[in-house]
Amino acid sequence: MLPSAELKRESDGSVVLVDHIDEFESIFRRSERELFQYVEIPIESITVISDGDANHAQQTIKMAKEFIPRLESTPNWRTICGDEFRTVSELLDVLNSVQTDLIITHRHLHEDSFVPQHSLGVHLDVLTQTTSIPVFVLPGSAAQPASVADRFCDRVMVVADHISGDNGLINYAARMCRTGGTMWLCHIEDDRVFERYMNTIAKIPEIDSDDARILIENQLVRDAQEYIDGCATVIQAEGPNIIVKSHVGRGHHLKDYCKLVEDNDIDLLVVNTKDDDQLAMHGRAYSLSVELTDVSMLLL
Repeated sequence: MLPSAELKRESDGSVVLVDHIDEFESIFRRSERELFQYVEIPIESITVISDGDANHAQQTIKMAKEFIPRLESTPNWRTICGDEFRTVSELLDVLNSVQTDLIITHRHLHEDSFVPQHSLGVHLDVLTQTTSIPVFVLPGSAAQPASVADRFCDRVMVVADHISGDNGLINYAARMCRTGGTMWLCHIEDDRVFERYMNTIAKIPEIDSDDARILIENQLVRDAQEYIDGCATVIQAEGPNIIVKSHVGRGHHLKDYCKLVEDNDIDLLVVNTKDDDQLAMHGRAYSLSVELTDVSMLLL
């Protein structure tokens, strides 16, 4: 039933007709939900990029297959070794010569003598922005790789600015997670952004700022949690045999995500690196990728 209109008497004695279209629209919008769609991500070809020799590249393939069991059945594995490229343009030329669905590599390719602390290395920096191919970054650097020999990719975490609607990230995470493993879907509302808007609202006398704070925060959390709950239902019915867990709240993005990774002993972090408004990697993804060098990452 549509909300009815009502008559309201103003202070000057006049009577005005007040309808509830805005109220109805709010109720209608709350009922709208973005639905998650599960899709099995096809990975038929994988390219391993190494700055070592062919033997080193084959060792990386062996390690990757053991660490990510769901990639073991991929039919086509290709390598690009250190003597095939030195510059970024040379690497892109070699990479573009054959179609591939996934790249596996390390940070700081061809940077043995100088490993910048706050960078992925020039090759990987450019690679993540000039190609649409997902890049699986193994922990450590090319010069000092971190071993994953004693681990399996069965604890995967998805990090997104807005978890609602990020079907691609979630489907890739599910594709990488080992059968029987666990996938965390996380959404953290940034405290600084939230407080900025609350401070603005507090300056508007027509709005009850105390009520607005509670209502807005509850709605933001509810939207994210409902979407994640929907993902879990769909994956349970249509997806692989994995457990879906969630973390939704407010806080500091980088600090809280790093803590979540540590507390849950995460094997793989899945993040979106593309930003429609700039050429450089998305700021939050970049911060995580240079901060968490001991964690494997899938950069989309």
